[in-house]
Amino acid sequence: MRKLPARQVHLDFHTSPYIPDIGKRFDKRQFQAALKEGNVNSVTVFAKCHHGYCYYPSRVSAQHPQMEPGFDLTGAMVDAAHEIGVAAPIYITAGWSVRDSDMHPEWCARNADGSIRHGGLDPHAAPDDPRPTFSWDHLCMSGEYAEHIYAVTREVLERYPVVDGLFYDIIYLEDTCYCPNCLKGMAEEGLDPANIEDAREYYRRSHLRFMAECTRLLHEKNPEATIFFNSGGADIYRPEYHAGQTHFEMEDLPTTWGGYDIMPPRASFMSRYGKEYLGMTGKFHTCWGEFGGYKNPEALRFEALMMAMYGAKCSIGDQMLPDGRMDPETYRIIGHAYRALESVEPWAYPAESTATLGVYLSGNKASDEGLHCMLLEAHLDFDIVMPGDALDRFRALILPDCVQIDGAEAGRINRFVADGGAVLFSGTSAVEDGRFLIDAGVEYDGAPAYRQDYFCPGDALPLPFGNAPFLCYQAGERTRVTDGQVLASVYEPWFDRTYARFCSHQNTPYRPEAAAHPAAVRKGNVVYLAHRFCCLYKTDGAQLFREAVIAALRLIYRPRYRVDLPSAGRTRLTCQPEQSRYVFHAAYASSIQRGRTLVLEDMPPIRDLAVTVELAETVRSVRLVPSMEEIPFVQQNGEVAFTIPCVKCHQMAEIRVD
Repeated sequence: MRKLPARQVHLDFHTSPYIPDIGKRFDKRQFQAALKEGNVNSVTVFAKCHHGYCYYPSRVSAQHPQMEPGFDLTGAMVDAAHEIGVAAPIYITAGWSVRDSDMHPEWCARNADGSIRHGGLDPHAAPDDPRPTFSWDHLCMSGEYAEHIYAVTREVLERYPVVDGLFYDIIYLEDTCYCPNCLKGMAEEGLDPANIEDAREYYRRSHLRFMAECTRLLHEKNPEATIFFNSGGADIYRPEYHAGQTHFEMEDLPTTWGGYDIMPPRASFMSRYGKEYLGMTGKFHTCWGEFGGYKNPEALRFEALMMAMYGAKCSIGDQMLPDGRMDPETYRIIGHAYRALESVEPWAYPAESTATLGVYLSGNKASDEGLHCMLLEAHLDFDIVMPGDALDRFRALILPDCVQIDGAEAGRINRFVADGGAVLFSGTSAVEDGRFLIDAGVEYDGAPAYRQDYFCPGDALPLPFGNAPFLCYQAGERTRVTDGQVLASVYEPWFDRTYARFCSHQNTPYRPEAAAHPAAVRKGNVVYLAHRFCCLYKTDGAQLFREAVIAALRLIYRPRYRVDLPSAGRTRLTCQPEQSRYVFHAAYASSIQRGRTLVLEDMPPIRDLAVTVELAETVRSVRLVPSMEEIPFVQQNGEVAFTIPCVKCHQMAEIRVD
């Protein structure tokens, strides 16, 4: 498989049939000049868009009606990119295609009641009513529509002698479909549509077949080409589709789609497969399809360097103007980010994680994302753990809030603890049939008696704001202490707030005495927290929730490095054994929620950042990257300490070892 270029552009071209002169002003030299200004080495170009039109003369579909007949814009872009050494994978829409859904409603995905499945559309809207953003009918990759996509694929592969890759969009939007093709297929395979698990299984099978056929067609003619199926192909909760990807493209527009902390755990998850992966952001102020919207150049630079920090190549989304011109301002902004990325690529790709903290996925996004944010803000590097993974490289494991494990996985975790490893778990994690599968010195006693309660840390778990009971917006599980050490107590309210009984504006105050069941318990290297603090941190954001989890973790876990950086900063330590070096990353940018958009604007310098890294090897030098300026260091007692003079946006330090 060809290597994945590090500096990519995903060049959208979803263009209305009501706009004239499509592609008429495309100019090879102007296109190439933009790519050069952007320091781009791969550009994904369009063969077929969400409006359902092709940008080349098609026999099996329809060329855009406002293009000059016979003009091959797709081919012109591919040739122009290849002429200057830029890769040009080709985009084909699948799940959204207006022309196809209008002409062939039988190709649409269906709900269980037979209605067409769509996102954001009001089927009763008048023609002149405002149309919501991201509003399309959904198509199903089965039957005649799947054959149509195969025909488009074959046509593209026949037209262009060299295809660097194919990018299929909008593939895994749901987990069931009840269109006539799927109902027929379920019957043929002995599956019952009325059984939700059977319907999900058929959806999985049909999508795997679709992926396999598209891959077969591509690799018959272009065996080294990449292929990726978007909208779920890099979803950490849908690993059943990961094997069909040659690489992963983690679509995440942090300004409007979940923020800046979604990418690091996704990168950790994708690294497990040994395939290359890239992060995908956009040049837009908001998100896809925004003409005339520009992101702060420093924000885009920060995003590109953050991807490099986590071993991800970078793809920046743009949308070409309907007449075929590239927007010069966009490529000046992209170039600013990509020149910075290029300067540090040798220290970023490839690089190995040094994380000694393993984190299980709960399957609850709020719990998972809450924990990930806590750890990133506390500068505790981590890797995602899945059941069955080797645990020997970790010092500690975390099971957030509601991680369900079976007896075999519990046995592995308990052996990990017996061998000296540490475990932190919370809520209903590791509960099976009313009992804990991990011994923390408590027995499980059931669900909470109240909707909310209070967490009061003891002297063994000091928090920065003192040890008064603080409100938990979701009460903790009830347990009975056996041989564990109580670290924190639960204080229960006098009663739940109801119409019959209530107090003041919000929650009921707590009783004066602690409840019989504890809030936090420790037994050796195992700590249990009764509250779902990870979910609470995501939904309610109280700093004390984070402080409680991190304080409990620090009782049993020693991290690989220590750094004094505010919570908005991000750090990571990677290893490049072939170059005999470690690379320490530090970044700082504080995002602001401004309206509907998360903005990065102010990036003040962080001066004299003290770093201490645990290292067994002898350190030869510590140098700033990419300037290669040497900085002083001290190595003693198995640690190396140094000070980074200034972190502005992002700074790397190379630690060369014997």
